[in-house]
Amino acid sequence: MKKDNKTVNTGATLRYAMLVPLALMIASIISSCLSYSQARQNIADELNSAMIALADENSELWTRPDTIAAIRQMHEVTHKPLIYQASNFDFRNTSLKDATYFTLALVETQNIAPKIQGDKIASDSILLVPQYGNDGLAVQIQGFADCSMASIFYASDQTLPGILFSLSILSMASMLIWKRKETETPEAEFIAVSSSPSLDGIKLTPMQRQLTRMLLEAPGMKVDKRSLCESLWGNKSNAEESLYTLVKRTKDALAETNMEIVCNRGDSYELRINS
Repeated sequence: MKKDNKTVNTGATLRYAMLVPLALMIASIISSCLSYSQARQNIADELNSAMIALADENSELWTRPDTIAAIRQMHEVTHKPLIYQASNFDFRNTSLKDATYFTLALVETQNIAPKIQGDKIASDSILLVPQYGNDGLAVQIQGFADCSMASIFYASDQTLPGILFSLSILSMASMLIWKRKETETPEAEFIAVSSSPSLDGIKLTPMQRQLTRMLLEAPGMKVDKRSLCESLWGNKSNAEESLYTLVKRTKDALAETNMEIVCNRGDSYELRINS
């Protein structure tokens, strides 16, 4: 029974301990997603900075009447906004040079065109309103980056997620090793019990031998007085006195061996093996 309780407690402890690698794994995934989102936002911030610099540099050129007319004519032909490559910008993320571009579209200030939707990372938009002869038109500038999920993930800081993931794997491996050791423990205990000392060669009366055998084969080599009395004498009225006398004589008979009978708080007897 004692061994069964230990097994139950070990299983419960293991189930709760497995929450540690699970929590670390979840924390790793969450922190990885946050890092990915932060990297994506950083790209959008770089697009905004580059777009503002581009607008400041070319605002006078792009709001001239002849430029607006050229943009209108190109849109009527291609039905697409004018694309301005951003390869000459110094981005912190150098891969953005080949993946980033800006669009120039002619829009009505009262009916601004919506942002282009899709997987592209888009910046905010700026309206350049001509001072003269604009006819309610403005040049809308917006930046886009064609970045794949893999490139954004590569640009993100995955140090903390990597540490948390490694800790989750290490803790899980530790739990499995601990479980294996706990599973092997009952087998070791069984071997120890099976190799208990033999009573062969010890001079004992049949009653003394029966008493000693009961203690040897009991869990923990401990038996309460009542069980001993019932097994040895049944319903005998003075069984406890007889047990006391039998135990005393058996202890004397075992004095020359490495075995000793000990009384535990007056309610049970235990056989101890002295090394």
